[in-house]
Amino acid sequence: ISQLFKLGSQNYEDMKQFSSAIDEALFRLPAHRDRALNYKMEDVQITVVDEVYVEQNAQGQVEKQIARVRLFFLGFLSGMPDVELGINDMWRQGKEVVGRHDIIPVVTEEWIRLENVEFHSCVQQDEYEKSRIIKFKPPDACYIELMRFRVRPPKNRELPLQLKAVMCVTGNKVELRADILVPGFASRKLGQVPCEDVMVRFPIPECWIYLFRVEKHFRYGSVKSAHRRTGKIKGIERFLGAVDNLEPQLMEVTSGQAKYEHQHRAIVWRMPRLPKEGQGAYTTHQLICRMALTSYDQIPENLAEYCYVEFTMPATQVSHTTARSVSFQNHDGDNPPEKYVRNLSRHEYRVGIEHTQGEGPGAYVSATYSRKIPETTPETQGEASDAGAESDSDSSE
Repeated sequence: ISQLFKLGSQNYEDMKQFSSAIDEALFRLPAHRDRALNYKMEDVQITVVDEVYVEQNAQGQVEKQIARVRLFFLGFLSGMPDVELGINDMWRQGKEVVGRHDIIPVVTEEWIRLENVEFHSCVQQDEYEKSRIIKFKPPDACYIELMRFRVRPPKNRELPLQLKAVMCVTGNKVELRADILVPGFASRKLGQVPCEDVMVRFPIPECWIYLFRVEKHFRYGSVKSAHRRTGKIKGIERFLGAVDNLEPQLMEVTSGQAKYEHQHRAIVWRMPRLPKEGQGAYTTHQLICRMALTSYDQIPENLAEYCYVEFTMPATQVSHTTARSVSFQNHDGDNPPEKYVRNLSRHEYRVGIEHTQGEGPGAYVSATYSRKIPETTPETQGEASDAGAESDSDSSE
């Protein structure tokens, strides 16, 4: 594949919107099969991608949850065949008529209801409206987005990755603490599936950015996190004193690496895989960021309310979408093509950050705090009230 040009931006959201605009333009682009080719080896590749977006509050309650399924198709087929794709659509349950060699040997856990279905231009939409059959003539050797639709994700189900973030302000000290718990259980069929390419973003105010920058030889770089073991063994300093620096660092993590990334305007904590190799489920992974502000630093009135999580899970699907069969008509090949199906789910969470105040005032507040002395003590107030009562009785007589 030859590279035509590179694109870059200092804002991550701009790049995401640009990427989605390109996907939308390619999905609407008309593409047709204009010539017949002959292949010695024929195969069909189907990729089912689930995209899940979840909004959680600081207490971990799910406030919003939406999901979309995108189905991609790549085929190397001889001649000008028509392809019929069968998925576990509830309207097609019990009405499928396919050959034995067209069936993909997978287990269908559930039958799903498709909503807001959109198709590529090569799909015969009139055929789908009549019989709910997905019939199309695919372009040759082109990886296309065949269809997309919405599903309603199941409620009251444990999320595959759970995050708790707390930001504590104590005088001129700010501590950000984040804990990630990965249950690691996807379904009865798949068992444990890890979360991959995990990225957690904690936005920070612009006036604090300099704390995370370090001057290098010819440029400025980012301060990287120190790795900390989760457990604490008594007397470990004697063994690791020459190896590990056990003094508190600006950022400490138990998995992956964290640093400030300017395109996100945030501290970004990245982990290639959770749980790690040889690690069981329900293991907590932690990030601690301790910021010591000076008297010149400002603490904004409104700190970031949310942090953002992105990760992928291979071979899983939230929507239970299953490609059940691929059949061919007007096919020139002698043997049926090989069929490959790949599942992938992309997750994006917006999680609320809990903001707390530390115990007791800071050092600067304690030094400058002056207690006001009351003008009258309780004893003098009592005597004054007794004297007032006696004067009232004298006047009445």
